[in-house]
Amino acid sequence: MLEKPFHVLHIASFHGNIGDNANHKGFRKMFEYYYPGEVQFEEIEMRDFYRSWNLRSFESDEFINTCNEYDLVVVGGGNFFELKWDYSVTGTTINISNSALEKIETPILFNSLGCDIAKGASQEAIDKFKRFLDYSLSSSRIYISLRNDGSYKTIDKLYGKEYAEKINIVPDGAFFAEFNTEINTENLWGQKLIGINVVSDMSEVRFNTSLENTISYEEYMSGLGKVLNDFLSNNKEYNILLFPHIYSDLKAIYDLMTYIDDKHLRFRIKTAPLLTGEGAEDYIFSLYQKCTIILGMRFHSNVCAISQNIPTIALSSYKKIDDLYEELGITDRVVKVNEKNFQSKLIDKLAQTLNDPLDVKKVYEKVNKKNCFVGSAFYKNLVNEISRNRIEKSSE
Repeated sequence: MLEKPFHVLHIASFHGNIGDNANHKGFRKMFEYYYPGEVQFEEIEMRDFYRSWNLRSFESDEFINTCNEYDLVVVGGGNFFELKWDYSVTGTTINISNSALEKIETPILFNSLGCDIAKGASQEAIDKFKRFLDYSLSSSRIYISLRNDGSYKTIDKLYGKEYAEKINIVPDGAFFAEFNTEINTENLWGQKLIGINVVSDMSEVRFNTSLENTISYEEYMSGLGKVLNDFLSNNKEYNILLFPHIYSDLKAIYDLMTYIDDKHLRFRIKTAPLLTGEGAEDYIFSLYQKCTIILGMRFHSNVCAISQNIPTIALSSYKKIDDLYEELGITDRVVKVNEKNFQSKLIDKLAQTLNDPLDVKKVYEKVNKKNCFVGSAFYKNLVNEISRNRIEKSSE
């Protein structure tokens, strides 16, 4: 046991999406499990660095000096290696130059980040990110890991295996999170629940009707509404619980409700609260445990259900979801809801799953066992290396 607490500066999204809170919870659990001493985390909200907020700068002396007061700086997890920001020196949300990185003497962990070009990436952004990778991968102070959402394929596609094989792939931190189940008081129990997460953001990307066989957002909502109306009419024992993860999900929930029969809306549809910040993930993802199945559009809706061995059907309209299920080896759980005639596939998959949910649970147990093995090996090695470097530095 080390005598001095290990001080970590954690820069991430803490007040945007409850899936990110689950991610951080699982990451910290793994790090603290393997670190041979007390770990103390302090937080900076990533949005402080967004150009739209403009409250902090990665380039400022204040930020660099703050980093140098800690034993470790952790950035992420989250989808912060998305190559869509040409204004940024890295092409990503993390707008930090190599010269600023050089001034930070504290080890930096870019933790379980998503590298994503689904919204498009300019050659300028691709080249900038390569310069960031060249510097970071050659530094003994900088660690990079990508999450299991297809990011490896993206790096391989853009820069080749020479780069991809230098970066660790680790399960998203939410796969390791445990949620407090003692805090729910809703009188929902005794009902059979279908949990659903729907989204409305990036609809021009998710439902790009210029692509062959792709339907619009409105056609999707109308089709999903019809599926749910028929399901509720034919399955009197089930009710539906809708889950917003961020505020924009409330629009999707309202849009879906406009296609649900009034008699179902008034008696058999409920909506979980929109929560934010630490602890929100406990409340929402313990509600997930009350559901027989989760139909999820968001990445962490799927991750947090799978991690708890809750059968899922991925309502996929974004490449990241397809890649997640591919990396987990369970692509049969995906229904592409932006394609024509998705309704019949969804109806069949729902009936099949409700008929034998234990079969899916057994598959997910194997998936989680493998994730635990991979994650444990990664964090054990990472913490050992960081601890060894800290001891060597303190003895100098």
